[in-house]
Amino acid sequence: MFYHLGTTLLPIFKNQNSYGVYVGSTIHEVAQVFAAGQAIGPKAADTAVIVKMIRVMMLAPFLLILSGWLRFNSVKGSAQSRKITIPWFAVFFIVMAGINSLQWLPSTLTQSLIVLDNFLLAMAMAALGLTTHLGGVRAAGLKPLMLGGILFIYLIFGGGCINWLVAIY
Repeated sequence: MFYHLGTTLLPIFKNQNSYGVYVGSTIHEVAQVFAAGQAIGPKAADTAVIVKMIRVMMLAPFLLILSGWLRFNSVKGSAQSRKITIPWFAVFFIVMAGINSLQWLPSTLTQSLIVLDNFLLAMAMAALGLTTHLGGVRAAGLKPLMLGGILFIYLIFGGGCINWLVAIY
């Protein structure tokens, strides 16, 4: 077990790595994954971000397969006929991860790009906040809020159970 601010965090986490795996596999947004991991420690944050990045990398093949499946199952010549859609954001992510892994870029440039990335991420989060209105949430009705609550509970408990089962085997 490990402790945070003098209290037991959760008994299912043996160490910062197991907490990082849980956070990286259950939280949706990268900045939130980092913040939740960093709240416990740098090792938890590193593990959480790595797990989240693996999830992001898996989007590219999944979206290509899904796009191909939708195209294959659409009726030829109909309005529903589709082209294969390439998830460019996922492709660029994988390309940049490869370039960074090969260490082709100077470390000073990499560090400057990381600072720029953090700034742009903060701006994107602020923009999301500026476009969110409580009136819009209220207008959506109760069903989306109920779905969000159910998904929240599933991710906390379902994700915890899946992590626990994977850790056992």
